[in-house]
Amino acid sequence: MQIKASALLKLIMIFTVSLGLFASWFVVRWYVGNTIAEYFHPDDRRLETAQMAVLLAPDDPLPHWSLGYLIQKEGPPDQISVAIAEYEKAVSLSPNDYRLWMDLGHALEQAGEFDKAEQALREAVKLAPSYAYPRWLLGNLLLRADRYTEAFVELRRASEADGEFQSQLFNLAWQVNKDDFEALKVAIGTTAEARAQFAKYLLVHGRFDEGLRLWDGLAEIEKRANRSAADSIIGSLIAAHRYHQAVEIWNEVAPGEAYRANFGHIIDRGFEDNVAHGLGAVFGWQVESASPVQIGIDAGMGHSGTRSLRILFQVRSHLDAINVSQLVPVQPNTQYDFECYVKTDKLVSAATPVVLIAEAATETNLANSEPAPTGNNNWQRIALSFKTSAKSEAIRIRISRSSCVDSPVCPIFGTVWYDDFDLKPRK
Repeated sequence: MQIKASALLKLIMIFTVSLGLFASWFVVRWYVGNTIAEYFHPDDRRLETAQMAVLLAPDDPLPHWSLGYLIQKEGPPDQISVAIAEYEKAVSLSPNDYRLWMDLGHALEQAGEFDKAEQALREAVKLAPSYAYPRWLLGNLLLRADRYTEAFVELRRASEADGEFQSQLFNLAWQVNKDDFEALKVAIGTTAEARAQFAKYLLVHGRFDEGLRLWDGLAEIEKRANRSAADSIIGSLIAAHRYHQAVEIWNEVAPGEAYRANFGHIIDRGFEDNVAHGLGAVFGWQVESASPVQIGIDAGMGHSGTRSLRILFQVRSHLDAINVSQLVPVQPNTQYDFECYVKTDKLVSAATPVVLIAEAATETNLANSEPAPTGNNNWQRIALSFKTSAKSEAIRIRISRSSCVDSPVCPIFGTVWYDDFDLKPRK
């Protein structure tokens, strides 16, 4: 009896060990197959390696997915059905993975099976409704099927989920609807942000009339809320020398009354308004210090008020430019009278600063002052007259300096103040 019990125990132990070894073999096979599929990059993997992964782990979706990808990417076109079969197997093993449905849909479209491709991509969207890429693929599929209304719903939602797709959405919308402005607006969406960005896109691409029309359709509060788009639009208009249109948009989003631009109006003419003087103030003073020239507002010196623009020179050799200017909108074919005031202290140089007035579009010089007087001088009036051209929309007032005659070395030392700039059309 004891002999029989002992024999039975040995059989149980042998069976248990065999079962464990058998199970371990399948676990190891699965692990090896999964590892091969996961860590071999598709560009480096050969077909035999991918097939080996499938053989080692036939019930793992990853090897089938990887093999399908490899066949679709590197195989001949007539093998697309084989890739589809691998994707379908992967989907059957992992039906909740949106990535598998996306690649299946892409392969089905490549094979010309559009209805099945749409079903697969809609399943991917259903599984990952907040992700951009499934919607983008579905939208493109619908677009190629000429189902534009449905297509742009998906493309628009993809761009809302991922801003990287927005410019592509705009490209597609323009290609499809450029002759139908209402359809164009629908394609890019009803939100103020989308329309502001699309207006910016159109102007950047030289579509000024359409872009401005879209921008004008926004409410005042929407325009202010999309200031960054407005700034880009203004920049595009100025680059195209459309200064009057730029003024209109600038005034719509200007941060305050002191920044508003008008024809023949110099913003912060006496430097008393405490406004910003930089690139953000498009039609205001553009002032930038650069060693060895210090440029800023002097709060204790003024011609008629208490403040003025001060330029302190400590230039021992060469000075490229004096970075002070203002862009001023003007009327064409109009005579203007300009004035400002200058004061100097210990100014020494063979070439002192001058005030220049030029056509903004062409940089053609319209008028320039005499050089600032050297030494110590109290406030002196500068008066200039000029006439704008028939196509002029803006002038640029600039503080400039000529180089010394016949000498590359042109030092300048001392301080210059400017104040009370004024511009009036001649009656």
